[in-house]
Amino acid sequence: MSLARLRLLVSIRRAQNPVFAMTPERFAAACARHPDVAARIDPVFVTDEDGLDAALRDADAILGWRFARDNLAARAPRLRWIQLTGAGAEHLMPLDWLPRGAAITTASGVHGAKAREFATMALLMLHTRIPAMATNQQAHRWRQIFTPIIAGRTVLVVGVGAMGRAVVRAARGLGLQVLGIRRSGRAMAGVHAMGTPDDLDRFLPQADLVALTAPATAATTRLLGAQRLALIKPGAGLLNMGRAALVDNAALIDALESGRLSGAVVDVFDPEPLPAESPLWDAPNLFVVPHCSSDDADIYAAGVLDLTLDNAARLLAGRALKNRLRPNRQY
Repeated sequence: MSLARLRLLVSIRRAQNPVFAMTPERFAAACARHPDVAARIDPVFVTDEDGLDAALRDADAILGWRFARDNLAARAPRLRWIQLTGAGAEHLMPLDWLPRGAAITTASGVHGAKAREFATMALLMLHTRIPAMATNQQAHRWRQIFTPIIAGRTVLVVGVGAMGRAVVRAARGLGLQVLGIRRSGRAMAGVHAMGTPDDLDRFLPQADLVALTAPATAATTRLLGAQRLALIKPGAGLLNMGRAALVDNAALIDALESGRLSGAVVDVFDPEPLPAESPLWDAPNLFVVPHCSSDDADIYAAGVLDLTLDNAARLLAGRALKNRLRPNRQY
């Protein structure tokens, strides 16, 4: 069913990094880029919980990340759609709070350009053994590490969704052979061999580099534990740009200490910020990135807002929304 106008509640949190803030100024700039749909949207900006309940009573849609969800069906009787400002939705599970008939859409794909740049750098870092050199530097240890060129090596991308495709593009630009794992197993341009999660144990021993870009779901929790890390080719490097829950960190530390893995670049942790007492800080050959690999101050918020206005136009016209979350898959 189409709508004549859309009342959009824009949730802003004081504590969030400014990179992710959907401010009135950024919203106005996006509206200038999409004047036709903007003319039919009535935005209401709410900071933290200030005025939230009053705004929810008339809201058709919410743009945000974290907001009070208790008894939401009664508090927001008109709610039709929630647009998330990030790609993941694990913090919203289970969806027993979601009003009947309301849809959730994610910001999947907005990270693509920055994710490709970061993946290019991280794959080169792992191949060239930069994490090991950083560990040697901290120990005041001069140890030369000579590595061949990266072209012709093999990378396994686990989770070939929007971010995984960015890693595939980075890998192909470096001349890597690409193996992929995706739920459907469907072939994709740029991936030399695609498998399903059932093929993971068969693919791991073939990879010089393993890149994790899968979402956090019940099926992917501890996807790489001690047994699977033992399957990885000795001396391989690991990149985690997906979610912290994908890896058993104790097993990861063991694999780094034993030399089974030559290095790791990790962008995602639980909890975040990573506590000062976490053993990950002192794990050898582990490069800690404080969850900023694929977000940026220039285009991230603009991309989320462009997607939001595109989906708003779709909702107003009664058309299918982009990036609709599928509850059975949890992403």
